[in-house]
Amino acid sequence: MRNTMRGMAVGALVLIGISTLVLLPLFLIMGPEKLLVGSTLEFNTLWTGVALVVSLFAATMAGWVAHRVSGTMAAVAALAVVVLLFGLADASIHHWLMPHLSLSREAVSGAAMLLGLREPLWYDLTGPVLMAIFVWVAGSSRHIEAVA
Repeated sequence: MRNTMRGMAVGALVLIGISTLVLLPLFLIMGPEKLLVGSTLEFNTLWTGVALVVSLFAATMAGWVAHRVSGTMAAVAALAVVVLLFGLADASIHHWLMPHLSLSREAVSGAAMLLGLREPLWYDLTGPVLMAIFVWVAGSSRHIEAVA
């Protein structure tokens, strides 16, 4: 049980670390002018595509590391469930519980802009599902690799 929790925690840290270390500097370098649609707070197709690729890579590494650290598929399964649940909870907060800001980018402060940024609904719903699948597949491949 302890190895399972450790594997899940390390996998989650890998996922969050890769995503943050790649996407945050990229957003800061490119800026909202290039990554948002017009003067809205919705991300454009370029950002959505890049974020999806980075997230799926991070999920792959997280699944592999979770199995590597724990040696069990239980850690991989738990990580996949956590990724799915947190991702769908984040989507529900963004799209159904928080009011959409109809203000232009120039009318909101930096902190309000960060809270108001939106990915398209399809991305917020399919992203966690795909990430959970990638976590599972990578952890399973590590399991097959360890058995062979």
